[in-house]
Amino acid sequence: MGVSSAQVDVSVAGLQVVGKGYKPGGEANKNAQELRAFNWHTGTRVALLLTSKDKSIVNLDKDGSKVTVFGDDLGTDFTKAKGKFSRKGANFGFPNLSEDGKALIVEIESSGVPEKGAGNLALKGELLVSVASKSEMKKSKAVEVKKGAKVVVGEHTFKVEEAGKPDWGDDPMSVSFTSSVNHKDFKGFVFYDSDGKVVESDRTSSGSMGMFGKRTYSVTFNLKKKVDQIILGLDAWTDLEVIKVPVDFKVPAGL
Repeated sequence: MGVSSAQVDVSVAGLQVVGKGYKPGGEANKNAQELRAFNWHTGTRVALLLTSKDKSIVNLDKDGSKVTVFGDDLGTDFTKAKGKFSRKGANFGFPNLSEDGKALIVEIESSGVPEKGAGNLALKGELLVSVASKSEMKKSKAVEVKKGAKVVVGEHTFKVEEAGKPDWGDDPMSVSFTSSVNHKDFKGFVFYDSDGKVVESDRTSSGSMGMFGKRTYSVTFNLKKKVDQIILGLDAWTDLEVIKVPVDFKVPAGL
């Protein structure tokens, strides 16, 4: 079972259906925890596996992707189900990218569940996927590592939000950046000291916040060496493109 576009193949990698659990009634039990299968909320989740042979999968645009059909063969429409936190319809989970960049898994979930006796689920939509195969390293000038410093690499600017000894671990230094670009849009970040020698690093966290149509991304790296100045190298994709990947599946109980 699978769908193929010009550069990316999609298949169903998993299915989870969680029915209504049990919660004791009465005033005395109002704060009691509900018993739930798999310790998960009521609903249906389908995991899609995206793979690419020739190019690297860079990212999945959840905002631009869409689900047009999600339901069972008895007419239950999961896209109209109401869930917690005012979430409705079908939603994308967080994409997980493989270390070699050749595969990505994303889950589509809804609080709707199939009717008793349903045999298949229908899932249709479109995924916006970024792919690339070539990259080029660009470097900043040496910049003092301190809060508020701006590191400019080509057309991209990164602001140092925090710098110093990390709160945990044995690494001597941690640096946090904010910017208008996602670190996932690059093949990699490389750090150099003021002499141009590579400083080994590990990404420890990342996130984003959006408001009024604008989104700010954050990313934190631990460095294996304490430095007063850094040169930031961005291994930037040079042939990045966004492709539309169709989704059209009938998902039976047995994958």
